[in-house]
Amino acid sequence: MLIRKLVPPEPPEPIIYVNGEFLPKSQAKISVLDHGLMYGDGCFEAWCGRNGFIFQLDAHLDRLFKSMHSLRLNLRVERQELRESIIETVRRNSLIDFYIKALITRGISPEPVIDPRKCETPSIIIYARPTQFEVSPEKKGSGIRIKVLSIRRVPHDSLDPQIKSLNYLNIVLGKMEAWSSGYDEAVMLDHLGYISECPGFNIVGISGDRLFTPSHGILVGITRNSVMEMASHMELTVEQGFYSVYDFAEADEVMMTNTVAGVVPVVSIDGLTIGNGKPGERTKKFQEIYLGWLEEGKHGTQVFPQAWK
Repeated sequence: MLIRKLVPPEPPEPIIYVNGEFLPKSQAKISVLDHGLMYGDGCFEAWCGRNGFIFQLDAHLDRLFKSMHSLRLNLRVERQELRESIIETVRRNSLIDFYIKALITRGISPEPVIDPRKCETPSIIIYARPTQFEVSPEKKGSGIRIKVLSIRRVPHDSLDPQIKSLNYLNIVLGKMEAWSSGYDEAVMLDHLGYISECPGFNIVGISGDRLFTPSHGILVGITRNSVMEMASHMELTVEQGFYSVYDFAEADEVMMTNTVAGVVPVVSIDGLTIGNGKPGERTKKFQEIYLGWLEEGKHGTQVFPQAWK
């Protein structure tokens, strides 16, 4: 249990880490010549937290460093230092239930041109905010409707989706198409017509005692991996492969997963009802287990160990 009176008081305004400094939000700034702003040249990672625990801190850090390696970004900051800065950002904001984002850019260019060789030092930005609701609690209870997008996921031979890059225009445009069409969210196909992922989410289906999820054209989600771990303890066979819209439309249950929203039930795809049109019992069980993991600190790193009893 977290003893809240032992948690430091909230600062007058949010604190943001920028290039080695912890700054009030009003003073946190980056250069207009930063390659992250000009070209989306960089990567990021996001975490969620509850009861003072950062969920899967090291798994997300592993993915962040893989993204940096793929982008040939030489951070020049040791992993442990970055890890401590993430924890300290949460601590300085005195957040109990929170969302964290860390952004790494190529850095500042002397001129507004595409020449990454002239960016000498990567920029680092870390912020933490109270828990965000990417999907409302009501929708997580009743289930959401998703659209099959006309916009295809960027193929891995153009930009590998396993790199969590700052270039999210493909995903932003996908969300805009879904919302303008009256849907809650969407799902994207690859260039062969197989389902890859939802904009900002992974997608998972359940048919009988089989849990299945795409293996390709995706950002390999940490929450997706957590659901697969849970499934192995629920006597579900876990499969990864190539699946069509039909496979998901005819599944007993479908869910989307990501760091911010956790586990979100899907009740229809392109107007096709999934199961009985309501969140399935196993999906609700995944939601329950996931929330329990966050609450109890499974795979968690406590920001306020002195306040945890």
